[in-house]
Amino acid sequence: MDPALVAERHAGEWERLSRLAKKNTLNPHEAEEFLRLYRAASKDLSRIQTVAPDSEISVRLSNIVHRSRTQLTSVPTGAGGALGRFFTISLPAALYRLRWFFVFTFVFFVGISVLTTLWAYYTPGVLPALGSDEMRRQLAERDFKEYYFEHRNEVFAVGVWTNNAWIALQWVALGITGIYVIYGLIVNAVNVGISGAIMFEFDKGGDFFYYILPHGIPEITGILIAAAAGLRICVAWVVPGPELRRTRLAREARTTITVGLGLIIYLFLSGLIEGFITPSELPNVIRMGSGILLTAAIFAYAIYFGRPALKAGLSGDVSSDKAGYSIVATDR
Repeated sequence: MDPALVAERHAGEWERLSRLAKKNTLNPHEAEEFLRLYRAASKDLSRIQTVAPDSEISVRLSNIVHRSRTQLTSVPTGAGGALGRFFTISLPAALYRLRWFFVFTFVFFVGISVLTTLWAYYTPGVLPALGSDEMRRQLAERDFKEYYFEHRNEVFAVGVWTNNAWIALQWVALGITGIYVIYGLIVNAVNVGISGAIMFEFDKGGDFFYYILPHGIPEITGILIAAAAGLRICVAWVVPGPELRRTRLAREARTTITVGLGLIIYLFLSGLIEGFITPSELPNVIRMGSGILLTAAIFAYAIYFGRPALKAGLSGDVSSDKAGYSIVATDR
């Protein structure tokens, strides 16, 4: 093997690796590229050192690999670096890991909601058993809409946010039981289904969608993400795989807490929609579009940043030294 030929073929990759190693922070796409280049350069260095360990090429590449290894094992310094890592790596990676659990909770929740609506609407005696005709009519024609106008916009927005954030954090923290999350999904889905059936009973189906969809799409999405996070903890506890149960459970718990922190922000934005846009006089397409746009944004965010982060071997968990799995030692 000719070291000069190897250097000529891979000089561009080595230079790119050197530039990435000098950066303080890397986004998920750069992190994926960095790991790929680092592994390739390490192999090149090993091959060169077998035939020319003291050559200029070997020394130069050794410096690049050493600097890259330092970057790879370093801990971000400062609040800015930690915050940047949280929003570009930890949170999106933690969200993306939940994608199949989210699909399950979505299908489960929507399925129960739709089936409850159809059952209550078409089964004789179900709706009358829920209350008198006058009570149901008042709910459909007045109470359902007035709920959004009872308080000032800012008070309503903050109240909705704190309530939803509290529910989301409960589902994340108590998800280890499994039963708590499933029960919560069923109760909320049935409530949505019953409300829908009553609205349709009095030909107010349009109002049901016009008022519930603007905030309901992002709000329910946030709650379902929390449910998915809670269920993932439960699965880690019940089926730990080849790892120790406590190790798997601890890692999943740390990662899902990251999701809980992100949901506080996301549900705050959803609360703003419910407090200011849902009761507004804006056209229905704008009111519903705002909720769809926010929901699409969280999905795009998780996919764009989360998928490359996971491919690069990163996740929403803390580093192994911070988790207590290893100790970082430095020469003094």
